[in-house]
Amino acid sequence: MGKYVENNLSRDEKIVKVAKLNRLFLLGAWIKGIFLCFLLLIPTIKAIIKTVQFHHIELGITNKRIIGKTGVFNTKTLDAPLDKIQNVGVKETFFGKMFNYGIIEIDTAAGSFLYDAVKNANSFKTAVLVQIDQAKEDALAKQASQMAQAMASAISK
Repeated sequence: MGKYVENNLSRDEKIVKVAKLNRLFLLGAWIKGIFLCFLLLIPTIKAIIKTVQFHHIELGITNKRIIGKTGVFNTKTLDAPLDKIQNVGVKETFFGKMFNYGIIEIDTAAGSFLYDAVKNANSFKTAVLVQIDQAKEDALAKQASQMAQAMASAISK
């Protein structure tokens, strides 16, 4: 995995969690590719393409936002503040449940973003939701502190 998430951090931003990918996600594509390569080369080519795409998936949560990237030549990036996340969902196939991986779907006002092969997808979803709640609490605490300072300065005058 590249360093897209690390390279796109802003000031005072820390990575909370980075999604790990499960290589077993590629198993089905390669089984089809190997067994059907004698009939057609298409399944093998699809397996190669899926493997290359797999190695270019990045997704991480920071204390301020979610950062992600998919794609090789045509990339799609996600850079959404935590307060702009509308929904976080997990899709698991039969093999995904067996091998503990899933598809994370993140909905924002800008659109929907899918990240395949995420290990412990439900755990990652929980981490996103916890971080969203933490960001809300931090914003309220900051606002309360600013209001208290303003009131203290008004009283002292």
